Amino acid sequence: MPPASKDYYRLLQVSPDADQASIKKAYRKLAVLWHPDRNPDSSVAEERFKSIAEAYAVLGDPAKRQRYDQLGPEAFFGEFSPGDIFQGFDLSDLFKEFGLPPVKETLFSIIADGVSRPTKSGPYQDFFSEFGQKPGRRPRTSAQAFSINLAVSLREAVFGAIKTAAYNSGAGSVRVTVTVPPGARHGQVLIVPKKVKTVSQKNTDLAVTLTVLPDPAFRRQGNDLVTYVTLTKAELASGCRPVVPTLDGTKLRLTVPPGSHHGQRLKAAGHGVPGPDGRRGDLLIALKESV
Repeated sequence: MPPASKDYYRLLQVSPDADQASIKKAYRKLAVLWHPDRNPDSSVAEERFKSIAEAYAVLGDPAKRQRYDQLGPEAFFGEFSPGDIFQGFDLSDLFKEFGLPPVKETLFSIIADGVSRPTKSGPYQDFFSEFGQKPGRRPRTSAQAFSINLAVSLREAVFGAIKTAAYNSGAGSVRVTVTVPPGARHGQVLIVPKKVKTVSQKNTDLAVTLTVLPDPAFRRQGNDLVTYVTLTKAELASGCRPVVPTLDGTKLRLTVPPGSHHGQRLKAAGHGVPGPDGRRGDLLIALKESV
């Protein structure tokens, strides 16, 4: 399903300004309507059920919904992997809606990377198959892991950073050092092992969920970065060589060819987000005509 068709508000039949209660109500209504048990052997119902679940996994989570609204569908799917989208989505709530047995006794089991997968054959077997790429594996944690959120800038997420996070241990605030790896994503969970002392005096893991703050000049699209440069109509028509800043603070001399137009994108190779192999994506510069 291409990103252009993933209008989550349209899928749930709600307006973009709908409150969370309305979104949940719409999801429940549509999930009951399109549930495969009510539509046996219907591939259409199965696809609709998948799409509805995906839409609610995002719009039902205020943080993901805010990011979706800020970026728009196309950019959102460049930044969020399938694992990111379904992170924190509790399928047990879905099954309770239909009076089905507990999750562990039925079709799905929750695995360490935060995505549900089928444990038996049947109409749900390919529930997540449409998302194509295998989601990034989340760190394995104990069920008792203590969770906190940590806000980082886009630059810190892209190039990595050493951050200090704090949590309340019950006996006061405790500060810990968190290493943010290069290329970290919004919603990614980092584990600081055995850092929290529980009531039973046992140490457990600290799970740190990253919140990547919006940047006024750049946005992430997969392993690419997107920025804008504003030019006059004459500069676009005749060509020019403006200086464009990059996220790492360096400046590039961009060659805008004659006959360029508003909305056109130029590419500066190797100035994007570092990948797992160390190679960086590109910086995409969108041309804007001044008014």
